[in-house]
Amino acid sequence: MTPRHAAHKGATVPKAIYEGIYRDLKGKIQEGTYAYGDFLPTENDLTETYQCSRNTLRRAVAMLADDAYVQPLHGRGVRVIWQRDQRVAQGSLDGVESFGEYAGKNDARPATSVKSFEHVTCGKGLAQRTGFSEGSKLIRVVRVRSLDGAARQVDHDYFLESAVGDLTPQVAEGSVYRYLEEDLSMKILTSRRRITVQLATDEDCSYLDLGAYNCVAVIESQSFNSEGVMFEYTQVRHHPEQFSYNTISRR
Repeated sequence: MTPRHAAHKGATVPKAIYEGIYRDLKGKIQEGTYAYGDFLPTENDLTETYQCSRNTLRRAVAMLADDAYVQPLHGRGVRVIWQRDQRVAQGSLDGVESFGEYAGKNDARPATSVKSFEHVTCGKGLAQRTGFSEGSKLIRVVRVRSLDGAARQVDHDYFLESAVGDLTPQVAEGSVYRYLEEDLSMKILTSRRRITVQLATDEDCSYLDLGAYNCVAVIESQSFNSEGVMFEYTQVRHHPEQFSYNTISRR
């Protein structure tokens, strides 16, 4: 029985237990304890290490397989298939992560500079571009995001005023998502994205050291909370030299 199949059978396992094992194994893969091409320790060894049942371990391994960190091979074990691209920071298009989480995953030092913070009313053109209703009260924020001191992206954010409480420039300079989730107890559920390549604007050139590049990679996102409310529209304009995002495809 493969871990994927085992994950859907048997007794209920407390989520915190197998998620803890999943996070620990993922961390060891990312730090190189279990390198690309290696096999994880045997199921017996891992259940002894984590003092857990086989079913609990299989739930954790199934999560790793779903995230393309490992591949169970029948009769052989579980092989590590994840490897870090050392040339650029790696993001993921399969989940919703904050800039701080993205930086942490890449062992980089994040910094944010708020260039603009204003309250606006959504007009017809902005409504068509963002998906907010015409007349909605919004907070517009422009932020330059840096990794290890180098400006790597410009965020143009529009937040629904009624959903984000007393959002301030100080909060925007830190982590808006942390504020929403921890201070406002918002559950951020899904994000719909569109990726394009566009010619660099004068603003892009002023904020990003583009060098010989005349374009930027652009991700536009509409983010929804657990109540089905679109609370954010974001256009992130990335330096092409550092634009690298992963996604998982299955057949």
